[in-house]
Amino acid sequence: MLKRFERRSLAKIVALLAVGWLGAQAVSLALRRAPDPRQPSWKEQLATFRPIDNGQQFFQPLADGGRVELTLEPRLQRAADRLLVEVGAAYAGAVLLSVGDGRILALAGHSTAEPDKSAAELTLRPWAPAASVFKLVTAAALVDAGVRGSERVCYHGGLHSVEADNLEDQPELDETCHSLAYGLARSQNAIIGRLAHDHLDLATLERMGRAFDFGVPLPFDLPVGPSQMELPASGLPFARVAAGFWQTSLSPLHGAYLAATLARGGETPPLRLVDRVVDQAGNSVRPDAAPSHRAISPATALAVAKMMVGTTEFGSARVAFRGAGKRALPGIAVAGKTGSLNRAEPFLAYSWFVGFAPAAHPEVAVAVLLGNGPDAHIKASEVARDLLATYFRPAK
Repeated sequence: MLKRFERRSLAKIVALLAVGWLGAQAVSLALRRAPDPRQPSWKEQLATFRPIDNGQQFFQPLADGGRVELTLEPRLQRAADRLLVEVGAAYAGAVLLSVGDGRILALAGHSTAEPDKSAAELTLRPWAPAASVFKLVTAAALVDAGVRGSERVCYHGGLHSVEADNLEDQPELDETCHSLAYGLARSQNAIIGRLAHDHLDLATLERMGRAFDFGVPLPFDLPVGPSQMELPASGLPFARVAAGFWQTSLSPLHGAYLAATLARGGETPPLRLVDRVVDQAGNSVRPDAAPSHRAISPATALAVAKMMVGTTEFGSARVAFRGAGKRALPGIAVAGKTGSLNRAEPFLAYSWFVGFAPAAHPEVAVAVLLGNGPDAHIKASEVARDLLATYFRPAK
């Protein structure tokens, strides 16, 4: 009797466990099929980003008859679209954002090589190397390590590469001496490479890159691809990456985000692309902006930002912003950083400009990235100059 009772009890327990397991599987399946309550349905529809210009604002219609109204400023968005079409680059992306509140004022992309590529693909994906824009990360790490903008390095060569003999004193060759500030403004690789070699290590530079959100998707209303960095441990490879050669990538959105972070005294901008979500009945809600965080100290951000002004005053973007001895933006100082690298097969000349203006009291941050074919020679700094000029020109 006892054994039969034990067998019946055991059978009941097994049956109960089976029912419980099946119930758990059903709940799990239901949860997997159910929409994420933290993800509003309009975000799923916005991901296929094809905004409409109704003459007064840009918006994206929703399937239920509502709409997502965007922060894009029509005059600036149209100017950015027009400029990129006129450039006719194989690939081009541009982002303009408000430094104060993180609103995206323009998000434009155009490709002659792949005309079907959307603005989202060309601005939110890191399809190009960061090139010398990564020098901003290195400069911030150097300043944090106690290196002043006036710190001088004697060097030879270094305009197009960094070699092993650039990392050691070569008195018989090193006839030119300039500062960190000069090296950043002129994008002088030997200066930045030598200072990184002498004052930084892998952990320090990697930590600074993470502070600027390399390696993670930026918080944004659209899906973004994270910018990446692969830093060598030490030696010449480390110096080359720190100076802005390969092994780092950057999206135009992240370029503008990086510039805005420096403009905001080291605090990242609270990115916002969606102004309001309006349902078919006219009810509206304004989503929260993306969170921001302190990336670097105010002192470090200010030091790097001051060095960036040299880029447009006497550095690598001088011709674009002060061609023929005249300012393209009278009375407005622009802080910036250029970058350029060529890909051999198939050939593509990457050209970068990221920056903000006015330098002393920043209002707007900009990033322009061009992927030029062999017959194109326009630089990103020229497009950025024209886009900034549109921003500061009074609206008609």
